[in-house]
Amino acid sequence: MSKEQTPYVDEVRAIIDQIYQSITHSFVEQYVDVPAIAENRLALLYLFLLERGMTKERARTFSMSTGLVQLGLDMHERVKNAYDNSLAAERSRQLTVLAGDYYSSRYYQMLAEAGELEAIQVLSDAIQRVNEAKMTLYMAERDGRLSSDEYLTLRTEIDTGLYVAIVDKYADSEETRRFWTALFEETAAVENMLGEWEQLKWQQQVPFGFSRFLLQKPGATIAQVAAALEAKAMELMSICEQLVRSLHPPETRHVLTWITSRYSHRVNRLKRVIEEM
Repeated sequence: MSKEQTPYVDEVRAIIDQIYQSITHSFVEQYVDVPAIAENRLALLYLFLLERGMTKERARTFSMSTGLVQLGLDMHERVKNAYDNSLAAERSRQLTVLAGDYYSSRYYQMLAEAGELEAIQVLSDAIQRVNEAKMTLYMAERDGRLSSDEYLTLRTEIDTGLYVAIVDKYADSEETRRFWTALFEETAAVENMLGEWEQLKWQQQVPFGFSRFLLQKPGATIAQVAAALEAKAMELMSICEQLVRSLHPPETRHVLTWITSRYSHRVNRLKRVIEEM
């Protein structure tokens, strides 16, 4: 890690630690599987805001608020249509909904206390669009009319809607807007492919995502799906690296290289585990 990256990395880790501290509750953790924070997206958002000239304090507030909203949305997405007929299952369902609401409400409190009324509106509108995309995805799945391309488009919109909304509002040029939107979308796609690949290899489960479309092909096997996921992830990682290389100034490029290199480390770790199995 270069000297240019170290302060930034420490600041991002501090933001993530603050988010975890603000949501820690032993009762919730006992019954609810709290999703992981989208760390790379937060790192990209923080860097984008600093590049737009925001103070570190203001960029931290925006990043923490967005991270809390994302956790709330991710938590609500984990609510199942059906649970076991038991007290523990019912409590898990109720707490999952309530925890998602709590995380989402914390963003409003944080931005309101900071006087960031415009940011509240930006994120509120983004939440609406993300939820609309979720409903579209659910209805298409229910009716059996969802294609792989439509799934990937909606999944990307769901995963990046908050961040892209902030880019749209605070980018200072169309070129900047296109670059950062593409970077958020491509990195989110990489994370999805790597997540499915890991689940397929480590848990021996077919993820509820892009993999199922691959398995619908005649004669498809789990091994072929895993290979396809790996190839897709590598392709998307290459696109991310090309985007980073196109960015100026070099200082920002160095930090973005650190972010995208985390995917390479993840891939290498997965490959080592596969070789040892």
